[in-house]
Amino acid sequence: MKLKKEYINILFFGHHTSRTRQLRINKKPFNILLYLLALTLLGAAFFLSDYIQVKKRAFEVNRLRQEMKVQTSQIHLFLVRVEDLEEQLSGLKDFDRKIRIIANLERKGQETSPVMGIGGPSPSDIRERLKKREDEKELILQMRSDMERLQSEAFSREESFLELLKLLLAKKEKLAHTPSIWPVQGWVTSVFGFRTHPLTGLSQMHEGLDIANRVGTAVFATANGIVSGIGADHLYGKILEISHGFGITTRYGHLHKVLVRLGQKVERGNKIAELGMSGMTTGPHLHYEVRINNIPTNPIQYILN
Repeated sequence: MKLKKEYINILFFGHHTSRTRQLRINKKPFNILLYLLALTLLGAAFFLSDYIQVKKRAFEVNRLRQEMKVQTSQIHLFLVRVEDLEEQLSGLKDFDRKIRIIANLERKGQETSPVMGIGGPSPSDIRERLKKREDEKELILQMRSDMERLQSEAFSREESFLELLKLLLAKKEKLAHTPSIWPVQGWVTSVFGFRTHPLTGLSQMHEGLDIANRVGTAVFATANGIVSGIGADHLYGKILEISHGFGITTRYGHLHKVLVRLGQKVERGNKIAELGMSGMTTGPHLHYEVRINNIPTNPIQYILN
């Protein structure tokens, strides 16, 4: 290639039998063409690099979206587990209260655990905020706080049950003679307390629990004891009374049939009678009483199953 001032001469050498050819190109347009080609290559390289960066960002955004979906799903699962745990702890608290009533170990003025008063959004509020994609970090912190609260409550329940276990082991004999189960399967039609009598229409104290079912349904002893009374009257019909010791007695009224004899020892869960509708009644049911030193008390406090 031979360069002159204004032109570029390009010589093409062929076979030894061919003549040499020459191509003359104006130097100025050629330089412009080179510059344009260089700019084109640089632009293409820039756009290619930018395209690669955009693709990387798009991939990262898609990855973050997938992670967000997984995290949202985990948060919803976490909320369900928190709700289940709260429900279980509530049940344990109620069970703890009943056991303490039976064991005569009630905590005066301490029915509410201090950790249960902590505020914060409910699981349903958190779900609404998740739908709006609001404050996810704050929500996660709140859920962590709720979990710590539940763990603290669980620890408190554990300490309470350990305390109860020690006491219950010491009072095992008394507990065996303390009513703690349903005397019959059925539907509660009248609870302990003042009520309007269904037959007389007068307001009076109902000293037991009425549980309705078909005539002949099995009635069970609610604790260990000795049959201390079998009788009948116009109000409760056939009546069975069991003495459990420690000042505790249970009464079963409106019976169809008594299956035990006076002085017989019975254990919790033994079939002792059949439900009926003897005496003054509007339908077949069992009238069940729990008495402490001959004073009627609410039987529902002595039912744990």
